[in-house]
Amino acid sequence: MEQLETEKKSEKIIKETENTNLQPDTPKRKWGWFIAGGILLISLIAGAVYYNSLQTEATNEDLAYGVLANNDNPQDYKDFLTNFPNSPRATEVKQRLEKLERMLDSWNKIALSDKVGDFVQFKKQFDDTHFNHLCDIKIDSLDYITAQRIGTPAAFQDYLNAHPDGRYASEASVAEGNLKSQEISEEETAAIQDVVNVFFQGFANQDETSICSNITATMQKFLSQKDVTKGMVVSTIKGMFNEHIQGCEFIVNRDMSIKRQTDPTRGYIVNCTIDQHIQRDDEGKTFGSYNCQMELTPQMLISSLTLDEISNR
Repeated sequence: MEQLETEKKSEKIIKETENTNLQPDTPKRKWGWFIAGGILLISLIAGAVYYNSLQTEATNEDLAYGVLANNDNPQDYKDFLTNFPNSPRATEVKQRLEKLERMLDSWNKIALSDKVGDFVQFKKQFDDTHFNHLCDIKIDSLDYITAQRIGTPAAFQDYLNAHPDGRYASEASVAEGNLKSQEISEEETAAIQDVVNVFFQGFANQDETSICSNITATMQKFLSQKDVTKGMVVSTIKGMFNEHIQGCEFIVNRDMSIKRQTDPTRGYIVNCTIDQHIQRDDEGKTFGSYNCQMELTPQMLISSLTLDEISNR
């Protein structure tokens, strides 16, 4: 009996112990767990947000820095320095901004210049891809303008040598070819000068042979007349002399210009000044200076001649 009672007491103690262990947590203990869990969650969220903000700022900085590559807009540099003042790149960006502002100031001073040297010097001073290209465009244009002003085959060839792939290379090549086709050789110049001198010697001496051998059968124009035959030319010249004129001389001055006609089959256009000296035994004109315009055929015959008086005495 005693053993049975002892076993019952042991079972009772075990059950009481189990019941004690199975009792639920008190409310105070529950709130402790909630607070601890909340703090942990907030810490994790805050850490994630901070990490994400750092990553976002780094990405934005990289993008803003990338925008500055080959960029000539000062505002983009200023925006970078404003948005990322503590960036390790800030010093470099500031230096680039200062250089850019100096470059833009220099460019504004020469942008409208007509001197090639200004743009050559700019390229030496500033190594910038965009502005180097702008300088090359300006130099190209100014060199072509110079070639046009000089207007010789050699001038256009100089342009082509300096700018073989220039913006005006095609125009320069055509102009050079046209001018070369219009060039007058030394032999042509000498022959034309000889024709003009012989004609005016014949004019002064009323020498029909010298006159007629240097003009076309019918001149398009002679002085104020049109469609003038050789006979009419001789008659007109003889009519300009009277018994008081004892001698006459025409001097062809050294200002003669010779151009080939646009249509080469038509020959040449000649301009010069002519001085006339007259010896006479009465009062009257003894000197006249004239602008002379002539056209000569490819056969070196005068087909048109006009004289416009400049002065006389």
